[in-house]
Amino acid sequence: MGKDKAWLKLCGQPVVVRIANELQKTVSNVVINQNEKLDLPMPSIGDIFQDAGPLGGLHSVMKSREEEWFFLSACDTPFIHESVYNYLSSFTDQTIDAVVPEYEGRLQPLSGIYRKSCLPIIETLLHNGERKVRLLLEQVHSVYVNDFHPLPSEDVNRHFFNMNTPEDYRKAQEICKIL
Repeated sequence: MGKDKAWLKLCGQPVVVRIANELQKTVSNVVINQNEKLDLPMPSIGDIFQDAGPLGGLHSVMKSREEEWFFLSACDTPFIHESVYNYLSSFTDQTIDAVVPEYEGRLQPLSGIYRKSCLPIIETLLHNGERKVRLLLEQVHSVYVNDFHPLPSEDVNRHFFNMNTPEDYRKAQEICKIL
């Protein structure tokens, strides 16, 4: 899109703040992975492994926090919904390392829930120059959720709305008008 999507204004606030506010409805401790050191209304953590993408961000947050489970969200999904994360969290237990949604036939690893037990594998992947969250999923006990029928389809469709182009941004602005 040519711009940092996290700071685009949407529904009257930066996308990153909108996402963090929605996550706070599900989890008590929201932490943003960012490297710019911009002023945010919640804690932020920079990358330990520079330029390592979302896997590097997940690593940095896991390394600095004590929580057992980590809810991941990308900054190009501005309409995440607490009901989707609550539903995904219903699949967590002590035998599972990752719960990842599958939407319209595609895995959505940047909208998943990851257990801290993934940290050693993430570190190995990063030390080997790997950046893809999907490689992590191949090495841990992952559950893939593709049936969201208990949830309102509107919540699910918006949760997985992806904003990558100027046209997507215009669509997102239209969605804001009806929220």
